[in-house]
Parts: sequence; structure tokens; C-alpha cells
Amino acid sequence: MRLNEFVYDEDIVEDEAEARGDIDLITTLEFLRNQSAGKHLVPRVRVDSLINMINMHNGNETFSNPSLMNAFKSNEVVKNLIADIKDDESTGIKYVYLQPTESDDPDQIDGSADGATAVKTEPEKVVSSMANKAIANRS
Repeated sequence: MRLNEFVYDEDIVEDEAEARGDIDLITTLEFLRNQSAGKHLVPRVRVDSLINMINMHNGNETFSNPSLMNAFKSNEVVKNLIADIKDDESTGIKYVYLQPTESDDPDQIDGSADGATAVKTEPEKVVSSMANKAIANRS
């Protein structure tokens, strides 16, 4: 079958979000957001780095800063993943600030049935106490 034998309809309108690369953007934002979960950091990524990740993912350089801004303004899923896009006050570099995951939400209280909050220990303290117990058992 030859290429000119395929039916070509000029009335078909391509979805702007699909052509813009929103699927790759959403996938990358979800990945970055999940990577920052539980680390008590402000989840953010440089705009130029995000654009490079998306362009490497889809194989060509079609995603750009205007595409990111259009997706942030018009796509509801992207709006739910991105908290803000703004310049860093100290460096002037533009960052995409991601919405924190539910586990990172500081307003969320992790409590037991009686309403008492659970105290979490730092991993270093746990490892240190385990090492001390192991040393004590050797003696």
C-alpha cells in the first residue's frame, strides 16, 4: 500500500494539548513529584531542566517555555500538579513549584484513634541506636 492511498482529511483538528506535549509534561511532573515525596523539601524543578527532560522523552525539541505556560493556563491536570511558576528571589532562575503530595502536606495530621500525633524519629537516630545495641551484644 502506498502513502497516497491513505485517506487524508483536512477537517480533522488535532488536539492542541496532545500536539503541545501535555502527556509527556504530566508524566514528568508526576515522576518528579513522587521522587520528592517524604523528603520534606520544596518540590521544584528549573524550567529549562523540565523542558529538556520532556524533549528527551519525546525525542524532538518541540516542547518549549510557551508550551509550558499554555499547558499551565489551560490544562486542569497540569494545574493540579503545578503550584506556581516563578523566578527564584535570590538567583533569578525560573522554577516550576510542584504541588506537594498528600504525605508531604504539613496540614495533614498523622494521628491515632485517640487524636494523639505520632512522633517520628530521624533515620540517623534509629541506625545509631541499632549500631549501639549490636556493639553491646558483642561484648
